[in-house]
Amino acid sequence: MTDGPIETARLQLRNLTSADVTECYLSWLSDPEVLRYLEVRFSKPGSLEELGAFVKNVNDSTDTLMFGIFRKDTGRHIGNIKLGPLKFEHARAEIGFLIGDRSSWGAGYASEAIQAVAQFGLDHLKLVKIGAGCYETNVGSMKALLKAGFLQVATIPNDVVSDGVRVASLLFAKNR
Repeated sequence: MTDGPIETARLQLRNLTSADVTECYLSWLSDPEVLRYLEVRFSKPGSLEELGAFVKNVNDSTDTLMFGIFRKDTGRHIGNIKLGPLKFEHARAEIGFLIGDRSSWGAGYASEAIQAVAQFGLDHLKLVKIGAGCYETNVGSMKALLKAGFLQVATIPNDVVSDGVRVASLLFAKNR
């Protein structure tokens, strides 16, 4: 957990609490469009209790930070972003993210959150490298990562199955 929220122009990124474990949040994990490119689709929480246990486990973790993405103008929880696992011995970590509120898609919230959390990792946690990945067919995530200052560093052909077809994984990185 962090000492306080990370603020951007339009967002507040903060540790999730049990109060954030809502039916709305759970509904994202039942939405096929939200889950389309997420690995959680293979083991998604099926109840508020399971989702609450997941949030608690991540908050108790020593190698992962997860932030809820909240809009400043409405206070609405629109997604999550994770930094981890943190590999301090290599001064690196991975970023994973989702914008679960589909009405917030395409507004640049993902790239704003990615940039802020990556900068937090580089500046405050003294990481040297932040990595991220997405399926080659996930154009939204690819654009968000590039807009946040990440560079595509590798393509792994035929790596994952998406919509019943084998596709490449794209790897991105941002260095200090």
